[in-house]
Amino acid sequence: MITEILMNAGTYKATSTINPKNKICLMYGLNGTGKSTISNFLYSPLDPFYSGCKYKSEKDVDLLVYNQRFLADYFFEEDSLKGIFTLSKENKQVILQVDQESDKLAGLQELRASAVEKLRLLRERIDKEKAGAAAKVWEIKTEYAGGDRILEFCLEGLKRTELLFNHICSVSLPDTPVSYTVDDLKAEAISIQGEAAVELQKLKSIDFSWLFIECEPVFSKVIVGSQEGSVAQFINKLGNTDWVKIGLNFLHEHESPDVQDCPFCQKPTVSRELVEAIKDVFDEQYDLDVAKLLSLKDEYHSSFSNIIFHDISNLPLNDKELQHLFVTTVESLKATHRENMLIIDKKLSNPSLPVQLKSSASLAGLIADVVVKVNEYIESHNHKLANKKQTLASIKDKFWVFMRVRYDQTLSAYKESFLSLSEIGRKGAQDVRNFDASIESSTVVISDLRKQTVNIEEAIQSINASLLEIGIDGFSVVKHSESLYRIARAGVDADAFHSLSEGEKTVISFLYFIELCRGQKTASAVPREKIVVIDDPISSLSHLYIFNIGQLIKRYFFDDKKYSQVLVLTHSLYFFYELTFVNKEQRDEKQSLYRIVKNSMGSSIVPMHYEEIQNDYQSYWAMIKDPSCPPAIIANCMRNVIEYFFGFVRKSSFGNVFQMKELSSDKFKAFYRYMNRESHSFGQNIFDIKEFDYEVFKEGLRLVFKECGYEEHYKAMLK
Repeated sequence: MITEILMNAGTYKATSTINPKNKICLMYGLNGTGKSTISNFLYSPLDPFYSGCKYKSEKDVDLLVYNQRFLADYFFEEDSLKGIFTLSKENKQVILQVDQESDKLAGLQELRASAVEKLRLLRERIDKEKAGAAAKVWEIKTEYAGGDRILEFCLEGLKRTELLFNHICSVSLPDTPVSYTVDDLKAEAISIQGEAAVELQKLKSIDFSWLFIECEPVFSKVIVGSQEGSVAQFINKLGNTDWVKIGLNFLHEHESPDVQDCPFCQKPTVSRELVEAIKDVFDEQYDLDVAKLLSLKDEYHSSFSNIIFHDISNLPLNDKELQHLFVTTVESLKATHRENMLIIDKKLSNPSLPVQLKSSASLAGLIADVVVKVNEYIESHNHKLANKKQTLASIKDKFWVFMRVRYDQTLSAYKESFLSLSEIGRKGAQDVRNFDASIESSTVVISDLRKQTVNIEEAIQSINASLLEIGIDGFSVVKHSESLYRIARAGVDADAFHSLSEGEKTVISFLYFIELCRGQKTASAVPREKIVVIDDPISSLSHLYIFNIGQLIKRYFFDDKKYSQVLVLTHSLYFFYELTFVNKEQRDEKQSLYRIVKNSMGSSIVPMHYEEIQNDYQSYWAMIKDPSCPPAIIANCMRNVIEYFFGFVRKSSFGNVFQMKELSSDKFKAFYRYMNRESHSFGQNIFDIKEFDYEVFKEGLRLVFKECGYEEHYKAMLK
């Protein structure tokens, strides 16, 4: 059986793959969707045009394909048909020679069997070496599938000795030493699983806008008040401005108007005039500077007090040094703040004393860097958590690279032994191939001898009987030579093949194909398992013949065990439905259904359910409603709809419709020309229109139905 078909050529712009699992594979698709591309590929799989396509089968098979290429090769390029050979009565002398050659063949096969046995014993040694290495590597499963089970997911699908061993052998050794441990991988896995698998909030940036206070020039300014007047000059000369300012606070404005006691010597020496002179020293600028100092102190203290220093000790950080750095830096910053507060107080006590605050900028920058790094970790953690599947896959890959390094000694020893034994096996395999060549040569001799027991009479009789069975008696197949047929009409000696109608040619060609499948292409052919591919054998047939062709396919291919698989492609839902088993259990067991579709992205093959089968008319309307379909497909479906409707409902001449005024404008000329081409079934018709105005064609179709009184039907079908 074919287990996979991969298409990437022609209209298949992107790779489309199917994996048939049943003997019967039915594919439905409208003309132009890509059916012929599939059958042509299977007809000539080595054609360079299909280099992007391939199929897989369980063994070497004979692919027997019925399509247009088959017709051209067997009918349209020569007047006579290629012969079909089937076995007949045995010739005793030839059979004796066949028996003698068969004895020789049996001897060769016995020698080959001995060589194969030696290879088997060698493979047992290789398997034993492998088993020893695999048992050692199995320690991985023992160690990590139990216990804390944190990394057990790395062994999913590998909990069998052979699977695990093959997997670790497929892992490449890293170019550089691994920089992580199993504990690191466990920690990473724990962070995205279980209780620790929670999304972390990123740390808010700490506001260090108050750092400018530490650089304010007012702290280094000598604040002494006004320098004008004899009292000011005297105070400045003594250098005791701050002392005088403090003493001024002890004077009373409402004492005796003449004199007050001095707050320092306690004698009545301070006159009213002296008090006013002292006050003039401490002018408005002095007060502003002191007020600014007080304001800066309050702002410095409140801004720092409002800082919320993050506690990162509970975060699942692997970098413990980073956590320690953050804690020590915060403590240093707090200490600097306390020290600066003392310096500010000292300045307020002695405004004339210049001071300099310690800078916290480097500590703040260090804290900000730590916050950025922690946020990077949190972002990475959240990303891993959000993409858990990819994260676990990455951990799994790193786990196996680590194990590959750990068990390299075991694996390298096995590889060396394997290579040595494999070299011996290579020589043994060559012996087997030599025997195969001799066996093939002997088989050819037997095949040549069997030619004498082969003729085409039985095939001729079978084809003619089938023609009569489906009601065709106007012509028959007659023998042309030892290996060729020709078509003959009653009472006419000349070859009559080219006088056949398209439908008759299709019938005779398909009957010929059936016989070719039942027999052999050549007399010397050695029978192999057969897979039959049938591409649209009913395009030119009446419904009577379509039914008969369907019955022939069921009888000769579906029910015959000599064919391991049958693939049928068709554009007709009627024919598709005829071939589909009604019984669901029988259908599920024996048939695979597919639909071939095509849009602006190209062709593709998709599974199809039995319930999706509609009639042809409905299917054509579905394609018309999809503007993404290629223009040729949409236009051809419109032609089919008109042909169906006017042929079976209105039963009138379609050409007369375009004589109506609404449809006779130049706008609809392209639509009219395409709608009036020959039968829509001719394949070339769907390729001669590459682009068209979808809306114009759609409007033209609407007017056809409207002018004929069926606009409601048009609307209903477009819903």
